[in-house]
Amino acid sequence: MTFIFAYLLCFISTTSSTPNNIYIELKINNIKSNEGQFLVSLYPSEKGFPYEPTEYFTFDKKNIQSGSMTIKIPVKKTGAYAISVVDDKNENMEMDKNVFGVPKEGFGFSNNASPRGLRPPSFEDAKLTVSPKGVRTAIDLKYY
Repeated sequence: MTFIFAYLLCFISTTSSTPNNIYIELKINNIKSNEGQFLVSLYPSEKGFPYEPTEYFTFDKKNIQSGSMTIKIPVKKTGAYAISVVDDKNENMEMDKNVFGVPKEGFGFSNNASPRGLRPPSFEDAKLTVSPKGVRTAIDLKYY
């Protein structure tokens, strides 16, 4: 009986859910100010990109060095993702724009995908692939 109990205990412990510990290590470059926070949005598919993120994270700017900062974004599974970053200077959790729709705060996309006029880049241009070991990438912020 003890053997069966020990076997079941081992089986349960090996099948319980554990964190995947998969991360996107993101270096944010061209940071102009240490005011505010970064709003980092994650998109695991084209659906919702770039206006309705599946997940978003906020990061304070306390670790900026020479206009750059590195953060770790946890992801639940491997695959394709796109990332957007807003330099949310006033911490209102959104991209501020002027009356013409031009961003008033810094922003960037994974793969340094560029906007097309006032339209955001496509998911295809911004997507990166996250392996079981994670991925390292960088985004250079743009300011207008």
